[in-house]
Amino acid sequence: MKTPQTLYLLASDHSFRLVHTHESGLVPLGGKSAEDFPDVDYRFPTEKLNRGIGVYIQPTGPSKPAEPQRNRLAHHAMAALEAQWAKGGYDRIVLVAGPKMLGDLRHSLPKSLSGHVAGELHKDLVKMSMHDLPAHLAEVSGV
Repeated sequence: MKTPQTLYLLASDHSFRLVHTHESGLVPLGGKSAEDFPDVDYRFPTEKLNRGIGVYIQPTGPSKPAEPQRNRLAHHAMAALEAQWAKGGYDRIVLVAGPKMLGDLRHSLPKSLSGHVAGELHKDLVKMSMHDLPAHLAEVSGV
């Protein structure tokens, strides 16, 4: 019996990557960060006054509200997922992200892919090493 080929989208507020199953384990397909997209300006304000010593820390640059930026990155992640899926060879999709990003991914999911989503994992695993991913991905129900 053929082992189902799973395409994983791992996403965070700042980056995403695609991984798929292979006979030898998981194989990375690549990824991108928010800095790779000119329409995603994901900087957080660092302006604050340290009351203890009266030091004012300058902001690193203009900050943008997080939600629209996360939503834009989710759209880019879905475009990458859709392009990879179109190459063929996959049986199902699993979305892996923290709760807020997972919500944005669901909202951005193309209708053509919605029937192929076999599971979700509510964890930010983007920076997790390829060696450690299988143990976490085993938690996905239905996969």
